[in-house]
Amino acid sequence: MRKILLALFALALVVAFTAPSYAADFKMTGFYRVRGSSEAVEGDDGDKDRYLDALIRPRFTVKAGAVTSVWEPEFVSANGGFAIGPGRQTVGVNRWVIDFAVPGSALRIRMGRSDYFSPDKEIYDSGGRHREPGIALYGKLSKNISLSAFMTSAREDAGPNNDDKTDYYVSLGVKVSPTLTLSPWVANSRDAATGGYDYSYLGLHAKTKVGILSVNASGVIVEGDLSSGDELSGWAVLVRTSTSLGKLKLSGNLTMLSGNDGTKAGEDGRFRTPQEGGSGWFVGGHIMSSRRWTSLGNNIRSVHLGALNGATVIEGLVDYKVSKTLTLGGGVSLYNAAEPSLAANTMDAKEFGTELNAGFKWKIHPTLELRGVGAVIVRGDYGRVIGDPEADDGWAVGWTLRHIF
Repeated sequence: MRKILLALFALALVVAFTAPSYAADFKMTGFYRVRGSSEAVEGDDGDKDRYLDALIRPRFTVKAGAVTSVWEPEFVSANGGFAIGPGRQTVGVNRWVIDFAVPGSALRIRMGRSDYFSPDKEIYDSGGRHREPGIALYGKLSKNISLSAFMTSAREDAGPNNDDKTDYYVSLGVKVSPTLTLSPWVANSRDAATGGYDYSYLGLHAKTKVGILSVNASGVIVEGDLSSGDELSGWAVLVRTSTSLGKLKLSGNLTMLSGNDGTKAGEDGRFRTPQEGGSGWFVGGHIMSSRRWTSLGNNIRSVHLGALNGATVIEGLVDYKVSKTLTLGGGVSLYNAAEPSLAANTMDAKEFGTELNAGFKWKIHPTLELRGVGAVIVRGDYGRVIGDPEADDGWAVGWTLRHIF
């Protein structure tokens, strides 16, 4: 409640100071969502997981001159029980923002619980799942150079011991040519408490167009100290491509995350995203980790990429716009670990499995949309204990009905 009151006070303060000089523009938007899913990771004879929740998230936006204020509470009912913001880092508030211009420049300052991203929106990804309180400075430095810098505080409501968990990030976006933008960036993610972690990142993101193909590519290295005391030394390569051919959209993704071969004691080569591996949100197939068709909750991501010893993922995706209101899609994703599992008595295998998925998006009304997805995953031998039978294949289905107001 204290944080809700603080957010309301900040919103009122901005309006109070800007009202004498500007005519404030007040707008309420938002959405109501119901979603459900069912899955069986270990085949039909294994445990099934069913999930149902409903969420309403109104957004109140006030614009007054160069100042924008946003307050966005949320209310969730999950599996028949009522809760306010389950799994969120603030009670009942999904987002609150004060965003204003820096006088005499093209830069802006953003404060509050909001979205803070790296250029790929995957290594540093605070949107939704990782939305955090922080402060950012961003905007144009010149015609061809832009700045993005932020500091965030992780899990602010988890207790006083988390006060030392902070992320620091700075990036320059350089428009080299009309079709090529390069964004080098550096970052640090740390927990200064005793036994905490300290990761430093160096990344380069490229956004370009090659013929009819749009390409987004990133290379990142990370060095530092794990909370276990081991040294961290990992890398990631992300390549995202897409092209449109009339009503058909084709996409291809390559994800490569370094693994640990276990040969060097005291060192770990597995790539970790900020916040001890908790901040990243990689695009991918529907079971493993997806935001392409619909967000089905943590339960649908039966095995997240972080559960593997590094990863090599290759996938192809297809969208076909049948009409203005209906889109069909599908894809194939090949999942492999970068290194075999380090667990005792497991096979020397890297193949986790192959996922096949299909789904649809149906715009029932300009403000009402239904999404559905189904997926099966044919399991490989990664992590299989020697002498055990082959792992069962898995499946998952899910749907989301969203009303936007």
